Amino acid sequence: MEYKIKNGLLYTIQDGGDWQQVDFYPTPNQGDKIEPKFLVIHYTAGKSSAKGTAQYFQKPSAKTSAHLCLDTDGTWAQNVELDRKAWHAGKSSWAGMTNLNKHSIGIEVCNPGPLTKTANGNFKAWWGETINDSNIIEAPHPNNPNGQVFGWVPFTPEQVNALIAVGQEMMAEYTLMEAVGHDMIAPGRKTDPGPCMDGRVYDLINNSRNDVDIDWVWKVHKVSNYLNGRSGPGTKFDVVDKLALDSKVEVIQRQGTWWFVENETGQEMWVHSGYLFKASIAND
Repeated sequence: MEYKIKNGLLYTIQDGGDWQQVDFYPTPNQGDKIEPKFLVIHYTAGKSSAKGTAQYFQKPSAKTSAHLCLDTDGTWAQNVELDRKAWHAGKSSWAGMTNLNKHSIGIEVCNPGPLTKTANGNFKAWWGETINDSNIIEAPHPNNPNGQVFGWVPFTPEQVNALIAVGQEMMAEYTLMEAVGHDMIAPGRKTDPGPCMDGRVYDLINNSRNDVDIDWVWKVHKVSNYLNGRSGPGTKFDVVDKLALDSKVEVIQRQGTWWFVENETGQEMWVHSGYLFKASIAND
């Protein structure tokens, strides 16, 4: 499927070669114009379709919304123009910015969310329905690797393909800094999309950036003097280096809120991602 964005609206190409706007469900749950810098991916943690979710977001009493909803078959529904503020992120921070509603596009992917395993080995959603899916993954959430194990239904291949294609189109249209998950910008408070989405989706969207004049780097911030770099992902591990304010690092691996990074001298260590922000630097 091919996509394009025009005036904040998403279009798909039809079999006859004509472009058609995806179904649009206008909502009062939105704000002013924004200049989006991030794409935030969620799951719905519900049983509704994309249409049903979008219709729910139309209710003033919902007090929430997203720009786009993505069904299991890869079809889309839209609530908010992509360059207007939707109410999807809540209390959040990323790359040195807070209140990501003002800085991001939100996509809700239809998915039941974390499932609880019953005594007879079945998996149940929070609303009591038994979910039968041979692809269910059993794992704790990456933000709490020693925590409770849940069942997670992976995003369907159709959802993955649609996310990548539309995410790449958004990167090009708005020169976004990064695609992230809700659980990355609100760790401890949110778990979406968690193990439901393969991390390679982020890579394929983010690696599609083509800013020939700009590089993006991670820097240390929100510290008085320095940030401790540790031998493992947590405060119980030994300090192996101290990163000064504004030090640049390269992110190698992300494990929840703890990231494995390399500093400018080649030293590798783990740091808490809450003390990093993303900055642009011009290429010579």
